[in-house]
Amino acid sequence: MSACRRIAFALQGRGVRRYQEIIMTRRILLAKPRLDCSFKQGPVPDVIGPPLNPILREFGRFLDQIQSFHEARGDTVVVDEQPLWRFELSELQARAAAFDRVYFPHKLRQQFPIGTNAWFYKNAPLAGFMTVDPSGWGASLSFLPPPVSPSEVADQGYAVLRERIARNESLFAQPALKGPPVPGAYDLFLCQLPHDETIRFHSDVGVSEALAAVLAHCRVAGRRLVVKGHPANRKSMEPLRAMTAAYPGAAWVDDVSIHACIAGAACVFTVNSGSGMEVLLHDRPLIRFGRAEYDAVVDKADIDDVASARGRISTTRERAALIHAYLSRCLAIDDPESFETVLG
Repeated sequence: MSACRRIAFALQGRGVRRYQEIIMTRRILLAKPRLDCSFKQGPVPDVIGPPLNPILREFGRFLDQIQSFHEARGDTVVVDEQPLWRFELSELQARAAAFDRVYFPHKLRQQFPIGTNAWFYKNAPLAGFMTVDPSGWGASLSFLPPPVSPSEVADQGYAVLRERIARNESLFAQPALKGPPVPGAYDLFLCQLPHDETIRFHSDVGVSEALAAVLAHCRVAGRRLVVKGHPANRKSMEPLRAMTAAYPGAAWVDDVSIHACIAGAACVFTVNSGSGMEVLLHDRPLIRFGRAEYDAVVDKADIDDVASARGRISTTRERAALIHAYLSRCLAIDDPESFETVLG
């Protein structure tokens, strides 16, 4: 597809076909959140500063790229930059009709129904990728479940992504990569923020419910459980940490690389953490309690019967195929061709 859309009309005249080329540009509204303050309501600096953290810095690179992509096509891009929590749905709904497409961050269509021309963007679970989709993000993405078709191309891409493990790369900055968090065999539970929207919209099971079920399962099975706290909000982890401390044989860890935790685990449990994608890269057994991007290759456990899910594990090639299909529908921030493929 060229930088702008071209519609050719065939005109008949004296036996000669003539073509008229019409160049059509689009009007784009890019809702851009301030990256120097919280996405939740709070203080706002008088002067726009640098992004608060590496994830938001990556977010900023994506915003620059999507603006450049549309401007290169000849589109008119209107950027509305303000703290995310200050955007008003009713105002956006009224403005949307004047644009061909509206881009908005961190919302689902069902949650924030701007209009049929709205696409929602968010960081993908793997660093360097973003999802931009008319339905939203996470388990709500319109292309899920993607086809799981093993291929050599998918295998090769999987091998390249696995190199991130040795480099200790993840969406969040990680502590130095060392040995396993505890000696001996263990299972792993990956905590999430209990109030996070991926729990609210994509799971009928809360984080504390899932953790309680896994703790009980490991106690009955005589298995040690390592519980990995979420790095973004340690205060919200306090109730989960207290639950863990009440169970003999369970260990809570914070300052340990996610890769070290996953690599040594016999089995990994989570509600629907994006880190599940990294578990697939490690090729470790994974069990979920909610809905996630990787549902097609990861079975869901019942909180009343965790044990029955342990034996149902997808193959390495199926996992590679899932990740390949998923990332083919994501934007690779440093790959302009992916913008063309996904955004059209």
